[in-house]
Amino acid sequence: MLFQKTNRLLKSKFFLGYIDCHYHHVRGRKQFLCTVNTCNYMNNKRDNTSVQREVNPPHLFICCRSLCTKALPENPNVFGDLSYEKYEKVPMDEAEEKEEKFAETVKVPKRERFTQMDYCKLIKTHMNNKNLQMALNVLDLMKENGDKPSLYIYRLLLSAFAIQGDMKQCFKLFKQIRDRGLSPTPSVYNTLIHVCSESDDKEKALERLTYLREYFHERQVSLNHIHYASLIKAYSRHKEILTAFEIADEANDKGICSKDMIAALFQATISDTKNGLKYALALWHKMKLTGMKPTIIHYNLLLRTIRDSKFGDLKVGDVLVPQYENSRIQLTETGRPDLLDSPPVLNLSLIPPLNRNLISSENNSLPEEINTEKLCSLKLNTVLNENQLILFGGIDKILKRMKDDGVEPNQKTVTLLLDLLPCTVEAEDHYLKFIETNHIKMDITFYNVLIKRRSLRRQYKEAKAVLNEIQKHHLSPNVITFGVLAIGCRKYWDGMELLEQMDAIGYAPNYIVLQALFMNACIGKDFKYVLNLMQYLLKRRMKPPPSILNTLEKFDEIMLQSLENEGRYKYKNINEMRKKYNDFKIKYENWKEKIQKYSEKMTK
Repeated sequence: MLFQKTNRLLKSKFFLGYIDCHYHHVRGRKQFLCTVNTCNYMNNKRDNTSVQREVNPPHLFICCRSLCTKALPENPNVFGDLSYEKYEKVPMDEAEEKEEKFAETVKVPKRERFTQMDYCKLIKTHMNNKNLQMALNVLDLMKENGDKPSLYIYRLLLSAFAIQGDMKQCFKLFKQIRDRGLSPTPSVYNTLIHVCSESDDKEKALERLTYLREYFHERQVSLNHIHYASLIKAYSRHKEILTAFEIADEANDKGICSKDMIAALFQATISDTKNGLKYALALWHKMKLTGMKPTIIHYNLLLRTIRDSKFGDLKVGDVLVPQYENSRIQLTETGRPDLLDSPPVLNLSLIPPLNRNLISSENNSLPEEINTEKLCSLKLNTVLNENQLILFGGIDKILKRMKDDGVEPNQKTVTLLLDLLPCTVEAEDHYLKFIETNHIKMDITFYNVLIKRRSLRRQYKEAKAVLNEIQKHHLSPNVITFGVLAIGCRKYWDGMELLEQMDAIGYAPNYIVLQALFMNACIGKDFKYVLNLMQYLLKRRMKPPPSILNTLEKFDEIMLQSLENEGRYKYKNINEMRKKYNDFKIKYENWKEKIQKYSEKMTK
């Protein structure tokens, strides 16, 4: 009935005038303005002063039609004449006001409306397509449809922006959550902490973390071990190790301590390359004191700390854990040193030659009191450089300790222990036999690290011998294997042999392999090596990257400067070098032209 009435009698605040459906058309000597989404003037071409048009109001959409009259503008090209006109409006009666209100507040039927689940699916679709702006626009869509976003929708958006490290947008969403009166869940707080740890802006991230800690304190938000672990991780990412330990102490005062928190603290120690090992030792003995058994994650993080950081100002006779005398480093003349033991033990024989003068040993007793004080004032960093693993019991004792704790070493553990070995082939071969005896599984990454160690020491023959170990354990070399082998190919025949092996296996050398070969050839000033590598690129139609081109340009400049300093070479040598350089220069210029032409063809 409402629609029938509206069609018979069109009178609303959208209309300027009064129209009855009894009139089949409207006639007048003034211009009429009809609006259906866009405004159109109805002008009479015969006479500028009158217009005659038929208007059928029922055919117009209720919410989009309006009708008004005005005199023709004197200048139709002037924009904005209509905005200055005033029209008399006819007030609506009660029934018409109800109808108008109904038209404004009409809602889509429930069966046709989006549910909260539909909005969530839409957001997830945009997240999978990595279009976070479209996912954020779903909130505007909900506002247009008159729907209120739930906390779960905000959590979805927060997690998406947290992964990207968009701290600003995450805290905007957090403000909307509070403005809507929603109660943030623990996962919301954890996401906000996580985005601070992922942010590249250290200053703003620390500022936001301080704000969150103050917010938790003011609102008396109870944090669990996950929150504390995330806070410690965030501060360790930004190298604020002291603040990370302060948070751990705060959690400990509340009776909260977990293995995740300890792992996060170990990550904090890794970030401090100067003092990290001191804190890691204290943390290890604190774990032993509380009776917490370490996991494989803790062992791997401890090994990384041993590899990447130092003791700082830690001295030989210091106490590792305050108010725990059993953590004081003990000096001994016999036995194996082990700083992970309780109490930690240090053998005097590991201390540099200074100990020879300090020990007065007629009866193999400890040094005199004054000498003991000198020993205790000695910094442990002087002992660490050559004895990284020995200080902690050696490989066999570390693996035995892992076995006692019910921890099985994984491939990452084996690789980290390899990094801590002395840089000798004998130590590496002994380690390989030890691994084979204990039936520890290894992957190709372990052998790649071993090849790289030997290649950097210029022991290419020993590096190639690792390939036999790879075949022995039925593993397949990858591109990284050939990349680390290329580091040791300092001679022409070694480089050509490597490329032939890669072709035989079916691996195409990437630019990292070729860059390493070019570097070796240029450093060795081997013209034959350089020219063959250039020909290799040309034959396979490979466009050299800027790094290789820069290497060749520098090689050209260095060789030219060497020829200008003739006094450094014998007459016979300088003539031979000049001849090789001239041959290289001609071929190099031709090679550059061919490479440029080939590059232009590729771009077309």
